[in-house]
Parts: sequence; structure tokens; C-alpha cells
Amino acid sequence: MNLNIYEKTRYQNIYRHKKNKNYLIQIKQPKTTISRDRLGNKIFDIEVAKSIAINPNVKEKKKVEISNKQTFDEMWLKYVNDCQNIKRLAYNTLVRKEKEYTKHFKNKFKKPITKITEDDLRQYIEKEDTTLKEKNTLIKDLKAFFNWLVENKYIYKSPATYLKRYKVEKNIMKFWSPDNLSQFLFTLQETIENETLDREYRLWAYRIKIFTFIEISLGDRVGETRAIKYSSINRNHKTIQLRHSIDYNPNTKDYLGNMKTSPSERDLEITDTVIKEIDNYRNFIEKNTIYEVGENDFILYNYELKKPYSDSALRKYFYEFINKAGVPKIRPYDLRHTYVALMMSEGKELYHISKRLGHSKYSTTVDQYGHLDTQIKSEIAQVSDKYLNF
Repeated sequence: MNLNIYEKTRYQNIYRHKKNKNYLIQIKQPKTTISRDRLGNKIFDIEVAKSIAINPNVKEKKKVEISNKQTFDEMWLKYVNDCQNIKRLAYNTLVRKEKEYTKHFKNKFKKPITKITEDDLRQYIEKEDTTLKEKNTLIKDLKAFFNWLVENKYIYKSPATYLKRYKVEKNIMKFWSPDNLSQFLFTLQETIENETLDREYRLWAYRIKIFTFIEISLGDRVGETRAIKYSSINRNHKTIQLRHSIDYNPNTKDYLGNMKTSPSERDLEITDTVIKEIDNYRNFIEKNTIYEVGENDFILYNYELKKPYSDSALRKYFYEFINKAGVPKIRPYDLRHTYVALMMSEGKELYHISKRLGHSKYSTTVDQYGHLDTQIKSEIAQVSDKYLNF
């Protein structure tokens, strides 16, 4: 039982998927697991799960019997439908998958889905006319697709399991030094306090300041910061609850999507300084606008349009204040890299940083930031070396 995916319930041998919230029952005699009811549907009702656990003779049925006529294209449509309605992936992720299918996968596999082999996939990847980086994305998505087929018992074994990604030279990771960060925040505060400036411009300076404060304090993703509400803050325990990311699906007004992975759902400790700054920002809005701030409002909320501020709007003003502060240009997402660099320069271990970042695997953190660890340690050695030259 993979407890990274499933969590225990108070009922023996019954587990719940952390992200999808469906149940799985472990049966000891005969040793097997059951994840579907008698009609072949996933189990979302605990009472159904309990009844199956009591009566272990229930045989799990396949959701669909695979025939030789079922193609990659047909199953991909089912897969995307599951991603949208069951897993509830973010709208932008679904759009990306659809574009990728249309551009790369559509009509490329003529065999039935049960006949596609590892060699078929390797040959397809090699022949595809695209960059190595894009090929790695194709490999990643093929693995996710075939794993879904196995999980739902459409096939018995994934032919994509042993596909290896291509070695691609990583882009230079951009991040700010402590001096860069201090200069940026100083410029924002100077703008906020300058009452001769346009009120909306000062409000934007405060929005970017709060956005930067949260990013540097939590090391979270931009979409996660944008989904934080005032009610997400637990003042007694001094934590912020992260349960959602912004999902700009034009077909809904909810604006909240699922997190990237189950470990991304986390409670992170914050300081009194961050709480105080958020409170000051809230007071500033109420003092300088006609709007009353509700406890369940998003912190970065567009009261005029009644929705969270868009990613493009935040980027626009983030870059504007970067130019004003005269600091190196980085992306809003690079504040996450800046957080990691600052923590590592203070001697914090990647293992502890990984949990705060919400990575599902420690290896992901090492893969992304391992080279940064070596770089920072080298810089620390050079800094100490200058005190030895006299």
C-alpha cells in the first residue's frame, strides 16, 4: 500500500485516495485489493466500502472490457474526460493536454491500445520532429496516460514504464540575492507611502509587496499564492493552509482548482511579520477603496471584476516595479527559486525545504535544486576565503 497516495481510514483495511477521495479495500484471503463496486464504479461512499470489506467474496469487475477495436485516440478521450471530471485537473493543464494530443498524438498509433509496445513508443518519440525538451514532456504525458490505463484496468502493464528522458541542458536558474530582494521591497514600500502618487498605483505596489512577502515566506507556487484567502490564515497556530491553486476555467466561477500533487496540500508556518503585513494590507484596501474586505475573500482579489487578479496583471506590475527598483529581472515564479536559494544559503537542508515546497518526492527537489546547492556552497567557500587573505 502506497501511503503517499492512499491514507488510512478509521476502518481496518480500508484506505482513501488522498487526491481523488475514492476508497480502496485490502482483502487478506485471497490477497487482493478492491477499488470498484459491483457495477464497476469507483467507490466514493464509505458505507459501500464497509459492506465490501465485510463481504470479501465480491469480485471486482473491470470497468470496460478491452477489445481490439479500442484505439489510442478513443482511450485518450476517456482519459481526458477522467482528468476533467474525476481528477479535476486545472483548466490550463487540460488545455495543454488537448493541444499536445492534437499536435503530437492524434492518429499516430494505429494499433489497438492493448497491442502498443515499448518499442512502438520509442520509435514514435525518436521520429517526432520536436525539441528534446518537448520530447521529455511527451514521455511524461505518455507515462501518465498508460498508468491511468493500468489503474483503471484497461491494460495490465504500461509499455511506457521504462522510457527514459533525454538529457537536456538546464536553463540557468534565476533568483535574487538578499540585497536584490531588500531593494525591491524598499522600492515598493517607498511607493506605497508616497501619497502624491496615483492611489491605484500605490495599491498595485502593495499587492506586489504582499505577493512577494507570501512567496518568499512560503516558497509556494504562484497559483497557490493567488488562491490564498484571509480565512486560510490560522492566527493561533501561525500557519497558512494551502489546499487549492487558481484555475481560470472560463466555464466556471469557482476559480479554485486542485493542487499539483497530494503533498502540495499542506499547512505552512508563517511569522508574525507576515500576518501583520497582511493585516496592514487589508486595512490599506479598506481605507483607500470603497470595498469592505471579507474574511473569505482572496487576498489578491479584484473587487471590481469580482475575481482573483489574473496572472498576467500580476506579471505586468511585478516587472514594472522591478524596473523601478533597478534589480535583475526575474519571473514571479523565480521568487520560489529565490526562497530556496535564501534557505540554502542559511544552511537549510534540501530535505526540509522539499516538504515546504510541496514536492511529492525528495528526488524532485534534488533534481531541480541540487546544482544550486553546489553553487551556493562554492560561493560560501569563496566568501570565507576572503577573510584569510591579509
